[in-house]
Amino acid sequence: MQNNERMKQKEHYSEALAYLRDYCLRHGRLMLFSVDDIFETEGTAARLFGYIENGSFRYLVRNYKGGESTVETVAAGDLVGCYPYCLDGDAAPVTIRADKPATVYVVDGADLDEHYRQSQEAERMGRDYMAYRLEQVKSRIIARYQQKGGKGIKNN
Repeated sequence: MQNNERMKQKEHYSEALAYLRDYCLRHGRLMLFSVDDIFETEGTAARLFGYIENGSFRYLVRNYKGGESTVETVAAGDLVGCYPYCLDGDAAPVTIRADKPATVYVVDGADLDEHYRQSQEAERMGRDYMAYRLEQVKSRIIARYQQKGGKGIKNN
């Protein structure tokens, strides 16, 4: 990907993040989470999405030993939720747990999905946020592979 295209893509991501943050602040209900409170549970219908005002969360998956492994951490100023699974109520692929006390403006994923259906601009923001999340996952996979001495994968 060329630098100019990458810069344009980054602007779209920033715009999408700001849009979704503002949506959560305007339409969300303020929820308080204590350490170890669950935001979503792996395998159950994902339904929540939110803007973290303060605190942080860990995204956890079951590992091959039957325990949990952290795959991501999000903190104040970021968004939290099993996106896009929360839009349709699909099974959450991860458990999201507070690792610090947190204050979150939470919206129902189905309401956010309905909002997308009512506005092409909102729907575009949702797609841009999805692309942003996929890029984050790709970057983490590449970084882990490179740390283990793998060769042949380049971060385009």
